[in-house]
Amino acid sequence: MIFTSSYKKCSNKNTVSISGDKGKNADYKGECFSALAPKQSFWQQWHDNIGKIPDNENNYFYIKNYYDLVLKNLDANEVFKKLNNKILLCYENNMEFCHRHIVAAWLEIELDTTVPEIVTDKFGNMTIVNRPEWIKEVLENVIEKEKESNHVKQFIKKFISKFEGV
Repeated sequence: MIFTSSYKKCSNKNTVSISGDKGKNADYKGECFSALAPKQSFWQQWHDNIGKIPDNENNYFYIKNYYDLVLKNLDANEVFKKLNNKILLCYENNMEFCHRHIVAAWLEIELDTTVPEIVTDKFGNMTIVNRPEWIKEVLENVIEKEKESNHVKQFIKKFISKFEGV
């Protein structure tokens, strides 16, 4: 099983940073999995738009770009194998918008599994806490639109191939 948490809320040793800076701003010194880090280009645009456009539009932009530029290029089974029994860490608190919640939703959707958000006490005891559920709903929408777009592209490709050479 994979878990998620924030640097501030997790004292467990079985952790992996998935932040772009590998947890340096949190004084994290453990293992990192950079393949799940957001790309600076869309992160910066999302960050610059905070407060300038509605949150739902800005966060949709982030989720879509994170899926298109990061998750779509990874194999969920391989990610799960590499990170099984680990706690994925980044900066935001458990109910804040965060890419680790997108990763958790992606693994849940792709692998029909559960990826709990946790906090730990100073002894490493884990407590499951809530995460924003809307993130999974938005990601499901992004994935569904991607599938529909692929079906349309395949149809057009087949249609055009019938007329090639005519």
